[in-house]
Amino acid sequence: MTISVEEYFATRKDDRKKETRYLNVINKDSCTSCQSCATVCPVDCIYEVPSSIPGQSYHQIDTSRCIGCQMCYRSPSDSSSVYQLTICPWNAIDMLHNPNVKPAEQSNFLPYWKGSEEDLPWPKIEEYGYQLRLDGEVFLPLGREDLIEIMDWFTKPDWLFSEDGETIAIASVTSGGENKVCYTASEEGHDLLECIFDDWQRIFMD
Repeated sequence: MTISVEEYFATRKDDRKKETRYLNVINKDSCTSCQSCATVCPVDCIYEVPSSIPGQSYHQIDTSRCIGCQMCYRSPSDSSSVYQLTICPWNAIDMLHNPNVKPAEQSNFLPYWKGSEEDLPWPKIEEYGYQLRLDGEVFLPLGREDLIEIMDWFTKPDWLFSEDGETIAIASVTSGGENKVCYTASEEGHDLLECIFDDWQRIFMD
């Protein structure tokens, strides 16, 4: 069973108690909203982002609540075998090694940051930056100021975009509502994210 983004954030439960080893992110361009992932999610952290255009709806995972159980990614064929049965029929789900558990010595984002502030929360920026790259938008609950502060870094016009030193904002706040806020990547911001994540080493590989 799946619910819409509006209903999800109106009834959203508390986050998990600790960081998990893995995180899942759905690729908007590959997702068909078939509901396979939402049906098996044990913590109900997957919701549908509806569209008035047929075939354009997609699902998104609330990574702050994802427990990394891998059930939406693949399922064990039996108790003694490795994971073999893929849940998503469209291969639309990426599994990440959670950057918050074991941060990299230097974030891929660091060379592109030209703001005066130092010691940004790089692991969280990587987590939500990857989701912003795949989906072009990230939804957050209004009550989570800590997560909103993370996404606000993407709205600052201090990210290096060109060799000439031009800087841009990667995303902007584009919509909200009673229970949520949405950050959307600009076209240039999405291009920059593609460049930043080009050789990222945290994608979970079989």
